[in-house]
Amino acid sequence: MSTVVPRRRRGATPPASVASPPVVVEPRSPVAVWWRTYRHHLRLLRNGSIAWIVGLAGISWGVAVTFEDRYATPEELAAFAEFEGVPAFEAMLGRLVGLTTVEGGVLSRWGMFGVLAAIWGMLAAVRLLRRAEEAGHLEPLRAGAISPRGLLTSTMAALATVFVVFGVVIGVTHTAAGMDAATSWALGGAAALVAATFAAAGALASQLTTSHRRATGIVGIALGLALAVRIVAAASAAPEWVWWATPLGWLGFLHEIDQARTAVFLAYLGLLVVLVAPTYLIADRDLDAGHLTLDRDVVRRTPRPVAGQVGLAVRLTAGPIRTWGLVAGFVALGFGLLARDFSEAVADLETMAELTAMLGYPGMGTSEGIIGFAFSLVGIVLAVFAAGQAAGIREEEATWRIEHLLVRPVGRVRWLATRTATAAVAVALAALLAGVLGWVGTALVGMPIAFTDGVLAGLNLIPIAWLALGIGMAVLGLLPRLTAPVTYTFVIAAYLLDFVGAMLELPEAVLDLSPFRHLAAVPAADMDLGAALVMLAVALVGAVVGTVAFRRRDLQEA
Repeated sequence: MSTVVPRRRRGATPPASVASPPVVVEPRSPVAVWWRTYRHHLRLLRNGSIAWIVGLAGISWGVAVTFEDRYATPEELAAFAEFEGVPAFEAMLGRLVGLTTVEGGVLSRWGMFGVLAAIWGMLAAVRLLRRAEEAGHLEPLRAGAISPRGLLTSTMAALATVFVVFGVVIGVTHTAAGMDAATSWALGGAAALVAATFAAAGALASQLTTSHRRATGIVGIALGLALAVRIVAAASAAPEWVWWATPLGWLGFLHEIDQARTAVFLAYLGLLVVLVAPTYLIADRDLDAGHLTLDRDVVRRTPRPVAGQVGLAVRLTAGPIRTWGLVAGFVALGFGLLARDFSEAVADLETMAELTAMLGYPGMGTSEGIIGFAFSLVGIVLAVFAAGQAAGIREEEATWRIEHLLVRPVGRVRWLATRTATAAVAVALAALLAGVLGWVGTALVGMPIAFTDGVLAGLNLIPIAWLALGIGMAVLGLLPRLTAPVTYTFVIAAYLLDFVGAMLELPEAVLDLSPFRHLAAVPAADMDLGAALVMLAVALVGAVVGTVAFRRRDLQEA
């Protein structure tokens, strides 16, 4: 008599007598945990860092590669060299040296680019430390085999890795563009140190405060003071040593004429030690604690209830609009306050008005012309802000935070439409704020533009920012994992195409693809209504396509 052994179905639990022995999971060593945490922080930094590195290094490379074409004649080069020593231009650009050389021309731009690198470092550090702690993301890490200082070290190491890549990219690309190799690598190292310095300041503020908003505010105030000292140093009566009183002034000493590169690097490294040492000393603290805790922070206040999906969208957008709105507004206000200095400089230098008009900025001797020039810079700030909003919406999906909303009576279309509309309103408010502050700045120095001109200058920037947002929404619906890289790349590539395309003698049909090429210098010139309507139409189509595609596809994690 044969024995029949029943066939076990796939997936069924085996009988106890034949059960497999339990799998013993070996605990990971502290080194392995640290390494995984470091890689985790690198992934969090990846998308944003790619955008910042490509943007800053790419635009600076564009200045280097087109320098000889931009100043093709001795007269144009001499006119550009007259910027040196003019307080208005040094307040805006930083210390100007050797403008007749490609090295001096590139370094002259890093007075502005250095501020952007500082903002990048500050935001990145606060996001990885205090903001992640507020959101509860660090609690699982701190509960494992990694100490508070080990967690801080992994974060700082990830930031340092990104900044080293930033410096190497600048060194390689600028050397290839024709700059002196020593100057190129000195600029790369100093630019990386600027970002690292303000990242270290952000890390220190994150240990001191209990809120990422307060941490950002503390470092933002420090950045503002550093910029204010640089503006004071630009005054004709200020002694030379005042430039050394601010880390934003040290970039102006990188030209080989000054022979001060060693002093610049020692200054940055010394400041890093001053910031990093206390950060590590006070890093061994409880979660959600801070060393500058106020009485009202001892007992955490109950969060205000969210008034529906619109209220949640507004709350999620409030933080970014404060940061980017202040950046855009500060640029507009600063240029407005320099309106009189610019007008006097243009009046003293006969070729200045012709040179700036040739570059596409008419009327630089007037307040309207100065605001028109300033808002070309505000436009790129708002476009990056809009791209960041698209990336933020995608992050909510990638981290599964929206799953709790979509299982309730909040439909996909309603959720995405609400978030998109809130982001669009935030961008418009930031643009209008910049316009009003530009008007305030000119009024304070006695050369006011009309209030309506300030508002029009802000309105002129909305279509190009909404275009970036619309393209981001289309990518989110069709290729969600590429939302941040594609949207940031679009903004940066469009700006670079307008910035260097003409110097590379590209066909007009190619140059016209850049929306920045159609951004009129309002209020010195009339708004291009046709181009604005086209950008708005493309933005609307992108938002609709993205919403329809999002409705029909599955949610996708990071």
